[in-house]
Amino acid sequence: MNNQKKLLLLVFLLLTIYAIYILTSAKEIGSFDKIRSGGEINQNINVSVVESKGFERDQNRNIISFYARDKNGAEARVTLREPAPEKIVNAEVIELFGHMHDDTFIALKVSIIKSAE
Repeated sequence: MNNQKKLLLLVFLLLTIYAIYILTSAKEIGSFDKIRSGGEINQNINVSVVESKGFERDQNRNIISFYARDKNGAEARVTLREPAPEKIVNAEVIELFGHMHDDTFIALKVSIIKSAE
C-alpha cells in the first residue's frame, strides 16, 4: 500500500472515530457542578426531566419551568426564557443551553435529545 492510500485510510478512520464519539456522547447526562463552576457563562448540558415534580405553566398553558436531574442525581429547577415545546413532557433526555443561578438553571434554549417511548 502506498503512502497516499495509508494517509487516506488514517483520515477515514479518524473521522469515523470522531463521528462515533460525537453521536454517542450527545446523549450522555452532564453535571450541574460543571455548569456552576462556569459562573454565569451560558453552556450546554444534557439532563433528564423529573416528571414527578410536574411542569409550571403560564396563563396560556405554556410550560415555563420544570425540574431536571443530572448524572449525579442532583436536581435543579429549570426556568425558561421561552416556553418549552409540549413534547418535553414525554422527554427522557434534553439538552439545555444557559447558566446556573444558585440552584436554578436559566435556560435560553431547550432541545429534546431522547423521548420516552
